[in-house]
Amino acid sequence: MHELNKCSIIFWQVLLLRGLRVEKYNGVVCAGCTVKLLGSRLDTFIFIDDGLLIDTGPSRFAREYIQFFRSQSIKLAVLTHFHEDHSGNAPWLALQGIPVYIHPSSVPVCRRRAELPLYRRFFWGGRDRFSPRPLNGDLETENKNLSVIEAPGHSFDHIALYDREKGAVFTGDLFVTPKTKITMRPENVPQIMGSLRLLLRYDFQTVYCGHAGVVKNGKEMLARKLAHLENMSGEVLELHRRGWSISAINKKIFPKTAPLTYISGGEWASQHIIRSIIEDR
Repeated sequence: MHELNKCSIIFWQVLLLRGLRVEKYNGVVCAGCTVKLLGSRLDTFIFIDDGLLIDTGPSRFAREYIQFFRSQSIKLAVLTHFHEDHSGNAPWLALQGIPVYIHPSSVPVCRRRAELPLYRRFFWGGRDRFSPRPLNGDLETENKNLSVIEAPGHSFDHIALYDREKGAVFTGDLFVTPKTKITMRPENVPQIMGSLRLLLRYDFQTVYCGHAGVVKNGKEMLARKLAHLENMSGEVLELHRRGWSISAINKKIFPKTAPLTYISGGEWASQHIIRSIIEDR
C-alpha cells in the first residue's frame, strides 16, 4: 500500500455500504472493496460515468455490488478484460437486460463458466457464464464518446477507455502500481510496456485504475511504471546475455518471495516477469 499512497489515491465523500466504499471524483462514481486472504489484500474498484459502468467487481461481494447497482442509473457496461474480479457481477447485469460489452476475442470465454483455481474462487468468487456484446469501435453514452484503446499484456483482451473531454483514462489492470513485483503466469511484460507507451501518447492527467482507484497524477505514474519496467528489462536482458538463468536473475532482482506466490501455487510470481522479459519479446 505504500506505493499506492504515492499515487495520490483520492477518497472523497466516502460512504460505507456493507464493506463497499463509494466516492465521487470529477463526476465519476467509484465503488470499491478490499479483499483479504491469508495475509494478502487487494483493493478493487469499479466506475460509473454518464450511465456507463466500467467493470463489475468480484462476485464475492455480489450482494453489496447489486445493492449499489440498483441505486444507480446504469445504461450499459463495459469490461476492461475478462478476469473474474472485473467480470464477476456481469451475469447479473446481463440478466437485468443491461448490455455488457467486452473485447471480441473474449466473448467466447465469457459464454463459459469460469474455471478457476480454488484460491481465486475464495479470493474473488466465481463467474457464471453470460453473453456479452463485442466491442466494435468507440463507446457512446448519452453525453459523450469514449475511445476504446487496445492495451494487451495483463491479458490478451485488455482495453483502456479514454475520455478526451475530462482528460482521463480508465486503465483496468494496466497500472495497479508503479513498481511491478509480481504477475500472473500468462502476462506479457513487453506487451504491457507497449500498451503503456501507447496510452502515454494521449492527453490526460487522471487515471481510474481497477485496483489503485483514482490516481490524480495518473500520467506521471504511468510514465514511472514504464520507466521502471524498461530499466528492469535492460538489467534482465544483460544478465541473461551473460548466461544467468531465469531463476538466478529472479533471485537477484526479487530476493523475497511474495506470500501470494505460495497461496497461488506459483500462478502469481516474480519469476513470470523475468521469463516474460526474456521469452515474450
